[in-house]
Amino acid sequence: MTRTLLVAAVVAVAAAAAIAANVLLLDRAAASNDPVGQLSPRVHLPAAPPWTVRPVDGHARDGHADD
Repeated sequence: MTRTLLVAAVVAVAAAAAIAANVLLLDRAAASNDPVGQLSPRVHLPAAPPWTVRPVDGHARDGHADD
C-alpha cells in the first residue's frame, strides 16, 4: 500500500510540475508582442506557373504512392 501511495504522489507531483510549466510558458508568450496566434500573410507569393496541372476533382492521382 505504501508503494502505491508513493507512486501516486510522484505522478501527482510530475503532473503538477507539467501544468505549472505550461501555465508559465503561456503567460510569458502572452506577455510579449510577438504575433503568435495572429498569423497573417505578409509576403506576396508569386502565382503558380501556367504549366502547373491541378486536379480537377480535388483528389491527387498519385497511385497511392505514399501508402
